[in-house]
Amino acid sequence: MAIPDYKLSAILNGHSMDVRSVAATKEFCILSASRDRTAKLWHPEGVKEFVNVITYKGHRNFVSCICWVPPCVSFPEGLVVTGSNDNTILGYNLQDGTVLLTLEGHENAVCSVSPGRDSGMLLSSSWDSTAKLWNINNPQSSPISFNGHQAAVWAVVELCDGTIATASADKSIKLWKKNHELKTTLTGHTDCVRDLAVASTETFLSCSNDASIKLWSNNGQCLNTFYGHSNYIYSISINPAVQNGFATSGEGGSVRLWTGGDCIREIRLPVQSVWSVTCLENGDIVTGSSDGVIRVFTKDPARFADEETIKNFEEEVEKIQASSEQEIGGFKVSELPGPEVLLEPGKSDGQTKLVRRGAAVKCYSWSVAENTWNEIGDVMGANPASEGKTMYQGKEYDFVFSVDIKDGAPPIKLPYNKTEDPWAAAQAFIHRNDLPQGYLEQVANFIITNAKLDSLPASSNGFADPLTGESRYVPGSGTAVPGLPPPSSRDPFTGSGAYVTQAAISTEKPFVPHDSYIRFDQANIKAIYDKLREFNSKVGDGHNPLSDEQLQNVVKLGELNSTHDPETLTLLKKMLEWPKEILFPVLDVTRLAVRNKQINAQMFDTKYGPNFVQYLLTLLAPDNLPANIMLTMRVLVNAFSDLPGEMLVLAARETVMHSLICLTQLNNNTQVAACSLLLNLSVALAQQPDSVELAECVLQLLNKITDNEAYFRGLVALGTLLAESPNKIQLQSKIVSHTQIHSRLKRDSTTNPSDATLRKISICSQQVLRLL
Repeated sequence: MAIPDYKLSAILNGHSMDVRSVAATKEFCILSASRDRTAKLWHPEGVKEFVNVITYKGHRNFVSCICWVPPCVSFPEGLVVTGSNDNTILGYNLQDGTVLLTLEGHENAVCSVSPGRDSGMLLSSSWDSTAKLWNINNPQSSPISFNGHQAAVWAVVELCDGTIATASADKSIKLWKKNHELKTTLTGHTDCVRDLAVASTETFLSCSNDASIKLWSNNGQCLNTFYGHSNYIYSISINPAVQNGFATSGEGGSVRLWTGGDCIREIRLPVQSVWSVTCLENGDIVTGSSDGVIRVFTKDPARFADEETIKNFEEEVEKIQASSEQEIGGFKVSELPGPEVLLEPGKSDGQTKLVRRGAAVKCYSWSVAENTWNEIGDVMGANPASEGKTMYQGKEYDFVFSVDIKDGAPPIKLPYNKTEDPWAAAQAFIHRNDLPQGYLEQVANFIITNAKLDSLPASSNGFADPLTGESRYVPGSGTAVPGLPPPSSRDPFTGSGAYVTQAAISTEKPFVPHDSYIRFDQANIKAIYDKLREFNSKVGDGHNPLSDEQLQNVVKLGELNSTHDPETLTLLKKMLEWPKEILFPVLDVTRLAVRNKQINAQMFDTKYGPNFVQYLLTLLAPDNLPANIMLTMRVLVNAFSDLPGEMLVLAARETVMHSLICLTQLNNNTQVAACSLLLNLSVALAQQPDSVELAECVLQLLNKITDNEAYFRGLVALGTLLAESPNKIQLQSKIVSHTQIHSRLKRDSTTNPSDATLRKISICSQQVLRLL
């Protein structure tokens, strides 16, 4: 069988931001929805051109999805339907753009809309973890709601037998009767399920962030799994002009065409993300992508674009591909798997995996004894364009020293650039590796000596942390430190109090991008124990309380380098089942305990970990106790202390972001915890496709923040994403479109306050604005 050669047919410019959804309507018209808050109708003109004839307006936020609903009783001419991040659905007159229908009922962003099989029926799904079935012939009637997913519902369709299928970020697909009764839950995908398509009268297709496509029967049997993409798959569309044909699009600028499960053609685009793909009746392929452009591809030579347009397009693709071929340590970064592969256990002790973490390549080894992947280190390689530089964790340095800290232990990497203050680099190294503060002088002198610095900067008792600008208390220097607050007010960001002079904060030490995880270390162990002892008597109306010795052992789990027995960890897991009204001290012990490498591995292992994370996410519900919400966030922040916790929190990132957006009343401690969690997510995902969604979450939360320290951490998260995201242009536009945040950035950047935290905000605002 001859494989048709698809070539570029048309380029449709008109949107100013990402095109998140494309759909087809009658007479080969194209519909598009964009983050620029508009949707558009493109009408064919001549053989291959399209003209924007109508722009649909009315949404107050991104337009994330679009579809065409055929004529029905109430709308005899049909309806253009859009869903938005403003939580609403709008229906427009196709010809003049008049808003004819407004549907409200979802509690979060609407990410999918599709027509039902019966006239006048509309399906929608949302980040609020539900799908809904609307009767637009009677829009005042309440929709049927399908509740049961544990995370955002990315797609919903009606199958040919009348079954409703929903796809979710909780990695499952659910099949429902129209009366909202659940028929069955389908598992098999290992990451978010992003889209669904009806394949035949008896089957349907799903695609996922796990880079696979699955064919299912209408009763839920998995009939086949297809592979071809090497990254997230966002969209799938049946090709009516090809028997058993369909198209998929995803991350990395890839569109793939399939026949009978075989990938017959790949189309590369000069973009990072192809968010949506749809097929016209004549077999042409339409794409919407992260550069805000709609493209049409065809196999009909009569509809090929002119030679110059095709040549320019192919040159743009070649440039993108050349940059993706960059090698670090002899490996093509673009071809290596991401950290999601570490969610699967190893097959044998000592098995190694090379994993892409942003621009860096890391090597991990499987430990059977610990039942976890352990990071061995970075795969080092030099960038030819930067002679004399060494790559470490995706950044170039003048030096990457190997420092022997402990006999018998592998050396620790210490990266350093000559432009850095050696004392700042030494402090960051100590903080990153949990070393005693007394090492500061020794490490700084090591850098000065080995980097052969021309001058010896003076040591300072007022050393300022490069992220927080805060002085650190050095043990042994005396108990009375001028300006040091009492322990109860110490900053959990640094584990230190805040005494700082204005001169101690320098714009030479940028706050962004931040490159390491933060955590909450400070605790009043005695107060936690006393509260546990008080609540212990209330469990089960006094039946089977823990002994004082057992409680003491549980509290000791919170010591960073504690040893523990399995029985005590089992007790902690059992205590996490306490009633929510008395749960908060157990959560406090848990957030301290997960800092320990061994405990982290057991709390977040493949058996207990996924259920534990899902349980934590239920505690983030807005109607939960504020103390539980705050401490749950701290548990999730500290989960990043080691790989197992980091991986499971990242796997649940969609639900985490959703939960943070849904929170309403936030006290100061909760604000700090929420922004700390977003900061850790930003460090992990800054160079990943998720950075756009994460930035939107950060911006929405910053609009609710009243605490200065929380705002600062959120600002560092935003700056980190902006500095390292592959979608920088979209992020720049997004920040500017949030007028309240953008105005505050400009206002804060011009101030020179004496308050330490406000001074940090001012400097960080300047650094973020320089990236816009």
